[in-house]
Amino acid sequence: MGDAETGTGTWDRGVGTRRLRAPWGRRSREAGWEPPDDWWTPAVDAVCEAFATGTDLAGPCARLGEARARSGVGIGQSLDDLAAFTALAGWRSPPIELVRAMAEGWADAGRGRETCQDPLTGLATQEYLRTRLGELYRGADGGPSPASGHRLAIVSLDPGIDPWRRAARLIVLGYELSRFFTRGESVCLIGRGRIGVVAAEADDLDPRLDELRRGIGWEHGAGVWSVALPPTHREALALVEGLGRPG
Repeated sequence: MGDAETGTGTWDRGVGTRRLRAPWGRRSREAGWEPPDDWWTPAVDAVCEAFATGTDLAGPCARLGEARARSGVGIGQSLDDLAAFTALAGWRSPPIELVRAMAEGWADAGRGRETCQDPLTGLATQEYLRTRLGELYRGADGGPSPASGHRLAIVSLDPGIDPWRRAARLIVLGYELSRFFTRGESVCLIGRGRIGVVAAEADDLDPRLDELRRGIGWEHGAGVWSVALPPTHREALALVEGLGRPG
């Protein structure tokens, strides 16, 4: 990379946009970017210019995420491309604020901003989960509420993993859990490393959770368990709040 690189392996912030763009594109292509000739976009130059001039990178990263989504590039490949840039720039792993900015840009490109989806994972938000619980706790003619026939399954990542790996795993988990639960369950993000699923009681629910634990959960180092929804709406909201706390 010539004299644009310092002795510590990080880029001088005065390096020109074009001199940064070329090695970034080369790294992404070597990592498997497809199609190889369709990597550049004006948003790439916006990221390079921001880094070269020492200005904030979040906005340009969001713009890059939007450009990737509009071009049909998946979130995984988009984040790999960001990782190629941040490695070139001298970070050991992509800063979580840049990951979130790119993911939000990628997600917003495909839908309006008024949504109940978390932009990073595509999962329903904790606010949506509270709304769903409110619906379930509405009594039917004074009898038991529909909540008594439901359970909250929890998929939880190890809180000790670094933020970049946790964000990456959450993105993949969000995709895989949305494909696993296809019977009207509500799959919601309830914390930075925890996902909750409101599922109806069924004879095969425990076997399905065992399958999830041995498969997707094991692959991503995630714990899987479930709890019956508590008797009252207030207790259910307190449960969700507690599960959403870090640690």
